[in-house]
Amino acid sequence: MLGCFFVPDSQRWFRFRPNVDAWGLQHELIHQVDVGDGVRSAIVRKTVAYVAVDEDANGYPVLERWTITKRRIIEGTVKCA
Repeated sequence: MLGCFFVPDSQRWFRFRPNVDAWGLQHELIHQVDVGDGVRSAIVRKTVAYVAVDEDANGYPVLERWTITKRRIIEGTVKCA
């Protein structure tokens, strides 16, 4: 795991890590975000995350913009929530 962040709209914490998925990396989505039903490719910045929620007819990601707070990079045993 690389870190975590909080989404005020949903009142949920999410963890993220470097992306290892070829499709995501091909589209410059350098992170993976753990969501309830798996992982999604994303770009996590300081105050916003762009998360792939679908793929369009041409194979490009459809991104959803999440406003985030409390972004943390995890080192050692620091907890997210």
